[in-house]
Amino acid sequence: MWDVFLSYSRADRRRVEPLVAALEEAGLRVFVDHAAIPGFGPISSTIREQLGHSKVLLAFYSLGYPQRPACQWELTAAYLAGWHEGDPRRRVLVVNPELSSRHIHPIELRDARHWPLPTSTAQLAAFAAEVRAWTSALNDPLPMLAAGLSPTFSPGPRPLPSPAFTGRLPDLWQVHSTLNSHASPLVDGPPATGAAVLHGPAGIGKTLLAQEYALRFGPAFPGGVYWLNIAGSHLTGASGEDPAALAFLSFEAQFRAIADDLGIPSAITDLHAAVRAALGAAQQPYLWVVDGLPGGLTSRQVLRLCAPHVGGRTLLTTRSMRYSSIATPVEVRPLTPEHAYGLLTARSEPDSAQQRAAARQLADDLGGHPLALDLVSSAAQQRSFTDLLDAFHGPGPSLLDTAAKEHSPATDWPSHVTEALVRDAAPTGRLALDVLRVGATLAPTEFDSALVARALITAEPASTAVTLRRAKAGLGLLRAQHLIEALPAETTGDRYRVSQVTAHALAQHDPDPARAARLRLATLSSLRGAGRTTLESDAPFTDAARARREPRMPSQHRAAYSDLDRMAAFDLQTELVLRIGAQQLEPDTGSLREALTSLHSLFDFTRTTLRQYNIGLTESTRADATPTVPAIADRLLNRVLRPFLTRWHPALGAHEDTRPSDLPPLRHEQQWPQAQLLRSDLAALSTPMNAVVADLAAISGADFGLTTAPSSPTTG
Repeated sequence: MWDVFLSYSRADRRRVEPLVAALEEAGLRVFVDHAAIPGFGPISSTIREQLGHSKVLLAFYSLGYPQRPACQWELTAAYLAGWHEGDPRRRVLVVNPELSSRHIHPIELRDARHWPLPTSTAQLAAFAAEVRAWTSALNDPLPMLAAGLSPTFSPGPRPLPSPAFTGRLPDLWQVHSTLNSHASPLVDGPPATGAAVLHGPAGIGKTLLAQEYALRFGPAFPGGVYWLNIAGSHLTGASGEDPAALAFLSFEAQFRAIADDLGIPSAITDLHAAVRAALGAAQQPYLWVVDGLPGGLTSRQVLRLCAPHVGGRTLLTTRSMRYSSIATPVEVRPLTPEHAYGLLTARSEPDSAQQRAAARQLADDLGGHPLALDLVSSAAQQRSFTDLLDAFHGPGPSLLDTAAKEHSPATDWPSHVTEALVRDAAPTGRLALDVLRVGATLAPTEFDSALVARALITAEPASTAVTLRRAKAGLGLLRAQHLIEALPAETTGDRYRVSQVTAHALAQHDPDPARAARLRLATLSSLRGAGRTTLESDAPFTDAARARREPRMPSQHRAAYSDLDRMAAFDLQTELVLRIGAQQLEPDTGSLREALTSLHSLFDFTRTTLRQYNIGLTESTRADATPTVPAIADRLLNRVLRPFLTRWHPALGAHEDTRPSDLPPLRHEQQWPQAQLLRSDLAALSTPMNAVVADLAAISGADFGLTTAPSSPTTG
């Protein structure tokens, strides 16, 4: 049995030799493997065997150590072996030759037993003595069998490690800490949920990060890794198809395959209960990955996709930011410039100063986007970097689409890559798409909401205050879908940026190129007038600037609606479009009580909004019969909501009073004979509520992609 297994990067061989000599002189048996393992070569059976016959792993944690997959396999295996014993620090020792410890992951190892690099004879002797004392307290080798080495994958085959995975080491450990913080007192943070959600832009590497986590940390899940890919259902579905419905169809098919792998008979009636029972009977932790959640799912729908038994840890991936209340969020960000350049040149090194400069420029222009970098890296095996740089910025077919047809990406992607990258843009609505067009014109330069507002005003006359609110709303919608990057806040105001990859993809697939050209000219005109690329969002426009950049509204519209009217209409509109009523309550989902409470709260919200803008409900008529905000608010409260709530609020309350103490409220609500009738009335309520939203949109100017025409006053 070895006392110490030395794990180090081969580039540090000369620096570790004095450590080995000191340890052996102190009487310790040290395993040192001098055979160089290729960057993505398999771990040798000798390494696996000897690590399992060692008491501790000693990591020589230099800056280059995290970049070697072999080193990370050794560290992860030793860490997980100790983790199964209850304390991963017990089996991992660290020598840190660097001035800082920020490069050491996981963060728990920064508090583990570690030493700065000993240099003098006295320091080496002291170091060896401390290691000997530590290992003397251990009687057994690393419990590799407890950790396991190769968990099963279902459904489908075990994936292979990808050479495109780089620069994500801290993210791997963050995912592990998030999923297992309940099991380790070493991890501080929010209450553990047993679930994590990887969110980020399309192509940023969420799937690859989840895949590498499953491969590297698989030993932590002896119950198996269950991988359900529902991304393809909404990436390739036809326009108009419901992404949620497609996702669940794909999920159920793969769930059936998992049941088959678990040996569950096909004739079983309750498949979900059978799978839950089978996973529970194994009494082993397992990893449940759901890759590619579409946006817009309800909490109840997402929970249906999560691990069916409490012994599982759920890892979700999505482009949406809306699921952070269900699973702990882990945002996947672009690669650093160093890692971006490394990925771009991994298959073909530039052979001249000119080619290196072109590669640097191309890596910078691709903005750390892993999918784009990987595709162009593959293309670099046949084309020069100068040629690729010209092709990316030149007219004609997209370089990314061309590369995707000739080379397979690291994860499953349709061949029309650019179309998939901006697939979520159009559903965000016309306003958000306009804001994205403005940002794409400026890409990759940062900008703020005031500059977006100036561009929108130049394209379409409107009030400054209302347009600024619209700009901020559009930015929020884009941010929620990761179509735009929000930069760290600074004293000069909000900051955003559209990546050049997104701008490139949008230029290929903009649904309205003429409008895009108009907004591009408006943006450039705004820049000429502003004299800078970022503006303080709360800075008032001067009279001269207003005359130049804010064309007047048509006189009839300006006379009919004041700025206060438009701001009040916008606030009411944005609140209503998110409420049950305007939004449908899916069959057999959600709580009826919560729906009624949400509708009732609109009374206070509406009154507060009108007071904020000095508008009263008594101002609800005009001689010219022009729709007004007070008139629309009066219709909403007294002719749509009040009759509905007067009927259903006491009826549901009476049923709730009969609930037995041992019956959950939601289950009792589902047993109510009138529940389906209330759901039908809720669905019917969407017609008058959406008519209210459309009338408010006619005043605010923000259509949010609505197609419903304003209608006459409607009773509930």
